[in-house]
This record gives sequence, C-alpha cells and structure tokens, in this order.
Amino acid sequence: MRSVLAPSLSLPLAATLLACGLTGCASRDEAAGRPDLTRYYDQEISWEPCSREQDRTVRDETRNAGRTAECARLTVPHSYDAPGKGELRLALMRYRAADRDHRLGSLVVGFGGQGASGLGQLGARGPDGFGKAAARYDLVTFDPRGAGASSPARCGTGDGLPDARGRDDDADGAAELADRIDDRARALRDCAERTGPVLPYLGTVHAAKDLDVLRAALGEDRLNYLGYAQGTRLGAAYAHRYPHKVGRMVLDSVDDPAPDLRRNALARTASYQKALRHAVEICTRRGDEDCILGSDTDRAMETVTAAFNRLDEHPLPWVNGTTLDRDAAVTQTMGLLRSREGLPEAPNLLAAIVHRLRPGEAAHMAREAVARAGGKDAGDRAGAPSVTAAVNCADTRSRYTADQVAAAYDDFVEASPVFGPALAAGMAACTGWPQAGDDGAHDVAAPRAPKILLHTPEFDPATPVAWLRRMARALGPSAVTMTDTGGGHGVYGSSDADCVNEKVDAFLLDGRLPADRTRCT
Repeated sequence: MRSVLAPSLSLPLAATLLACGLTGCASRDEAAGRPDLTRYYDQEISWEPCSREQDRTVRDETRNAGRTAECARLTVPHSYDAPGKGELRLALMRYRAADRDHRLGSLVVGFGGQGASGLGQLGARGPDGFGKAAARYDLVTFDPRGAGASSPARCGTGDGLPDARGRDDDADGAAELADRIDDRARALRDCAERTGPVLPYLGTVHAAKDLDVLRAALGEDRLNYLGYAQGTRLGAAYAHRYPHKVGRMVLDSVDDPAPDLRRNALARTASYQKALRHAVEICTRRGDEDCILGSDTDRAMETVTAAFNRLDEHPLPWVNGTTLDRDAAVTQTMGLLRSREGLPEAPNLLAAIVHRLRPGEAAHMAREAVARAGGKDAGDRAGAPSVTAAVNCADTRSRYTADQVAAAYDDFVEASPVFGPALAAGMAACTGWPQAGDDGAHDVAAPRAPKILLHTPEFDPATPVAWLRRMARALGPSAVTMTDTGGGHGVYGSSDADCVNEKVDAFLLDGRLPADRTRCT
C-alpha cells in the first residue's frame, strides 16, 4: 500500500519538499496545513471487466466498449477543503496497453461534450481511435463529477429539461426562444433538490483535484494526459495547480480558458458557419461537373441557407422512415462538420437538402457521426441540459436572462443564418442554475509546468482556432501550439489526420515536440 504523508507546518521546508517528492503529496496546499487527504491518495484501484459491472449507468455507457474494457471506482471527497462533508465515487474505465513489455504508464483521457460520459466516449472510439498511444499506454478515462455515473446532476423528470432552441430566423424565433428559456430556467432551479449535496462541488477546480487523486491511485508520479475540447480546460487547470506533477500533456481542440456564455456561444456559432463554408468549398473547388452545389461558393452558401429555411415548413422524407426538419438537418450537419472522417460527406448531405434528393450515404454517415459525437444532441448540445449546466455553470459567473438572449438573437442569426437560431440558446445555458458561478477556474497560468502540446484545426466548428491562442497566452511559456489546415473536432486518432497523429505520437511516445506554431497541411 502506498503511503502519503501530510506534512505539518513545523517541518523544515526541505524536509517537506522531500516528503512530497517521495510520496506524491496532493499539492503544495497540504504543506500549508490543509486537511489530511491521505486516505484518498492511498487508494488502490480494483479493476474488473466492465461486463461484470452492476451499475446500470456504467453498463449502458460501456455496452460498445468490447471485452477488453475494464471498469472501477475512485472515491473522492465532495470538498477537498472539508473532506468530512461527504464523498462520491467516480466511474473509471481503461484499456490496458497492447505492448505491455514497452508500457509507458497510464494516459488519462479527458473528453469534451459538455458533461457527456467519458466511459461512453472511450468505449465508442475503442483503443484503435488513439493513434499509437494505445500500444504503450493504458488508456484511462472517467465520468467527471456531476456527469454520467459519477453522481450526475438531475433536474426535472425524464430525460432532463425542456428544449431551449429557437425555431428559425423569422420574427417569431426570438420570442419563442425566450419562452423556452424561461421554461428551462424554472426546471433548472429544481436541480438543487434533485441533485443532492454534491451540487456545490461541481466544476473544473474540483475535477482537477480529482485528477490528482486519480494520478496517485494509478501509481503515477506524473500525470500523462490527453484532453479533448472541454477536457483541455481541465488539463490546463491541472497544470496550473500541479505544475510539478504534469507529465506528457496534449490538449486537442482547445477550449476557451475563461468562458463567458454570450461570447463563447457567438464565437462557436461563427465557427460553425466557417466550417460549413469550408465543407461547401471542398465541393465547389471541383467545379460544376463534379459538384452538385456548383462552382460558386457564395451562391452555394445562399442556396444552402434557403434550403434550411425551407425545411421549417416542408420537411424531407429521410432515412429509416423518418423526416428531416430544420432541427434534424442542423444536428446532422453539425455532426458531419465535427467528424474528421465524416466531413467529406457534408457536401453530399447539403446537396440532398438543397435539391430535395433521396438521401444517400451522406445521410447515414451524418447519423453515425452524430452518434460518435455522443448521441442525438451531441457536441454543443451534448447530454441532458442538467448535466451540461452542472459541468459548465460552476466555471463562469455569466448569467443571461431570456430577454437578453432574445435581444442578442439577431446577432446569432447574423453570425450564422443556418446554425444561429439553434446555437443562440447556448447563451442561456446557465439561466436558472441554482448555484453561483466561480471564475476561479479561469486562471490556468502554468509557467513552471513542462511543455504542453496544444492543437486545433483551422476549421474546427466547436472550438474556434482563436481559443487555441487564448489558451496558449493563458498557460504561458509552457504552451507549444500546432494547427492544421483541415476541419473536424478532436482530431488526434482520426484515420485521415496523418500529420497531426505523427506529431502527437512523437510527443506522447518519445517526448519529441514539434516547433511552436507548427502548421500541418
């Protein structure tokens, strides 16, 4: 059994540092007389096949994980400052390294998707979805507190909360959106009673402390970490608080380190529009003979916008006996834009919508891309709204009323006539949430951390490439940035991202970093 000592203030500084170096103390805070967290840092994880898991949520999350997936639990306190206030058990999952003779340790994977299950996303990708890392690392993930099988936030009844998306870009869209936001805010206020005592202890700061307990329980002196999207903010928060415990860290599709709901929702809306134009240009560059959308990108974009508006009144017959209305078209298009492999099929999906054609392979790929991204409401609308709020609202003080969202509605439509009506609701994600936000997680400066590799595609729809630069500035000299000229979201491990995979693999496996501001083509 590993032993972790909580050094007292009376120890000389040198002895305190030596004790922490040998035992893996939780943080510098413990040397300043913080509560004793030894029992959490002394845990040993008991892994067993996920197929034996009794928890229904874990079984559902890992149903596609395969027989080699292993599951476990990790106990953490509600509050690290007052551990007597209660505990929760984080759901864990891993795939063991394929080449155990040359194993490098554990690589903890932190996923995005605004509260979506880490277990579900690792299981959906499988070990083959992580480049060469799966050969030499145990791939480990978790459901963060407040999500999945880790004391999830609960609000309302059934699947969660009323939808809060606008209908379209006509004059009634803003008013309808405001009404739906009011309904959802009333439901969110019910979360405090239904979620229980863990509610005040959600958010990135607490999750970063959970990561350090996980590092110790895995027997690692340093945390090797791969974060996607929102998981990049968690990785940065860890580096800020535990710079001397950072191992090889990669942040892919980098999130904004200091989120504000209005600013972020508008930036993401514009980024989806940019990615849509990129997808259209993939087609129009081939010319009239090879592109059913034509050869004029501006005209094609106007045609696509009109086709989406037409779906409000005239849905299309679609795959498996379904119909494609505007909301379904937006969801499926977003799914393809987020998927590196699915992106080339986006023009075909758009052509089917524009010309009202019988759906072909693009429609099926769109559904699969959405499923891979986390379900029907994946990506920016991932998971039940209660889980989305639980994971995000602790990290920002920004709160906007329904009237403020309605007043900004035209700005969203201007940023993207196609996606703006749907994404405007992101500004109201925390309206009605019963806990005040804390901007403390926004400070991610980590000048004493080792080098951290950051990557975002230039046409990433969900995490604009500008956020890469914001995060790099916030981290400081530890940040090494990389972009590529393609699209998609969460690119490392994708089958058609050779340059990105090669450079990330070189860092994770051999510690070789690319030059700062490398651009893959």
